[in-house]
Amino acid sequence: MSKSVLIIDDDVDLATTLAETLRELGYEATPYFSGREALEHLSEGERPGVILLDLMMPKMNGWKVCDELSAAPGLEKIPVVIMTAASNIKQPMPAHAREVISKPFELDALLRTIDAA
Repeated sequence: MSKSVLIIDDDVDLATTLAETLRELGYEATPYFSGREALEHLSEGERPGVILLDLMMPKMNGWKVCDELSAAPGLEKIPVVIMTAASNIKQPMPAHAREVISKPFELDALLRTIDAA
């Protein structure tokens, strides 16, 4: 099982801290601060075990990232865990998402979610 985690969140502090914490726990964790940047990296061949994805981001939101993942051969099977602070999301969760975790989250709950995905 791949223990690599790709984090996509425009909150630089959160994404960086989360990546550092996951690395300390034995995961390979890479933060990206925009959906476009992460998708470009994935198109170069990286296949993480799971993607942690923020929904509410400027320019390219999490729904658009999921749409692009679903449409790309080889990327459509990567499990996605949605991280969101929004409590009243009007749109349905992206079909590509395996799990949704609310911010702020407990580290133990996040680790269980990553391992399950």
